[in-house]
Amino acid sequence: MISRRDVVTDSAIAVVAEQGVRGLTHRAVDALAELPVGSTSNVYRTRDALITGIMERIGELNSQQLERLPELMRAPGADAIEVAIDFCMNWLTTDRNRFYTMMMLSLDPALPPEAVIAKEKNLRAIREFIMRFAGIDAEYAERVNSSVAGMMVSELVAGTADRAHVEAYMREFFQWLRGSRESA
Repeated sequence: MISRRDVVTDSAIAVVAEQGVRGLTHRAVDALAELPVGSTSNVYRTRDALITGIMERIGELNSQQLERLPELMRAPGADAIEVAIDFCMNWLTTDRNRFYTMMMLSLDPALPPEAVIAKEKNLRAIREFIMRFAGIDAEYAERVNSSVAGMMVSELVAGTADRAHVEAYMREFFQWLRGSRESA
């Protein structure tokens, strides 16, 4: 069963994705979640606390999704490139609100200090996952993450989430990755 905190936070993620950071208010979250007025305020007393909660929830959901990838890769007939493409497409379609909100809040210069800590924890978790999963060092993992995230932001900005674009990029990226690892 999903907790009240998760309902509020998931709704807040959707509010940012639909209305932008400026549209994030306790009342907007209550309305979207179809909760009585004041419910969000009972969970997160301030807007800064709500933004921090969003960043923490995004990190939690990202970690859950990343931890499922190794199992998907071990499935009979699994193709690493297809798994990676599906992962990216998921973040651009099904989980678009989360990805969009993560990007929007990460770029916000007025992000509360606690939310900055949550953002950095999330980025560190992604980097550490890439390091474990691909068997590469932190610097290389940062380049991998930056490259793939850049492609995904381009798709997000274009409003396309075009599988053919993502597939072409990921195939070229994996080719580059293999070549750069072999020459290292």
